[in-house]
Amino acid sequence: MQIEQVQRWVMTALMMTTAVIFASGLSLLAGQADRAGAKPGLLIIAAIVGIIAVAAARIIHQRSVLTPLLLLGTLPAAAGWYLVLER
Repeated sequence: MQIEQVQRWVMTALMMTTAVIFASGLSLLAGQADRAGAKPGLLIIAAIVGIIAVAAARIIHQRSVLTPLLLLGTLPAAAGWYLVLER
């Protein structure tokens, strides 16, 4: 493996870890929100952060941004939605 490939994978791992922690934190925060409309708003922001993270990973690896894989970015928000709004 070339050094550029290793650098791309390290950048992707760091960026995805940071973004997933942030999106998961927003989802957990939605469970604690008391204001009307705050829960869906925080979950929408978490989904946007996740989608941007997947798009950034695609850009780092010089791939097309428009792909069905962008839906993977909504997983933290979907889990938060299930835990917050369904219970």
